[in-house]
Amino acid sequence: MALAFAEGLIDEISTYLAANLPAKLDAIETAIGDSITLDDPTAYLRRDPSSSPRSAPELPLMFLVVPRTTIVAWHETSAEQNHQLWIYLIARDNDAETLRKKMYRYARGIWETLVDHQFDTATWKAGIGAPPVFDFSPTMTNGNIVTADVRVEVQYEKLETE
Repeated sequence: MALAFAEGLIDEISTYLAANLPAKLDAIETAIGDSITLDDPTAYLRRDPSSSPRSAPELPLMFLVVPRTTIVAWHETSAEQNHQLWIYLIARDNDAETLRKKMYRYARGIWETLVDHQFDTATWKAGIGAPPVFDFSPTMTNGNIVTADVRVEVQYEKLETE
């Protein structure tokens, strides 16, 4: 079996989020109970957000990318890897205050789903070397539509062997 490196991490996390994030978002909606609806991401894309993802017709969208990989140790048939994973979620609403609340809740949902994954089926270990970071963009208004994004940064580590 070949080493998967960053591609294997993105595939594993994307698959887990697609299967489990919708239920987590529903649970957050129910727990808060203020009638703000968190729509499920329409796609989980394994690429950088384009220059204008906020104009995409179907939001929210999720993007997963590894901007940095460190090979901590390697041998002929193994590599201990540390990857910085960035998960972007871009959403829109008609109201800036509601959208801001949604972005906080989306970040919470993503994080709670990643934590569930860590203790469920993860083959990668999260939180190694740096604490998770949540970066919330300013809201952008175009007419009566407001968009924003959140970037969740998490370090992952794994010793892969062939």
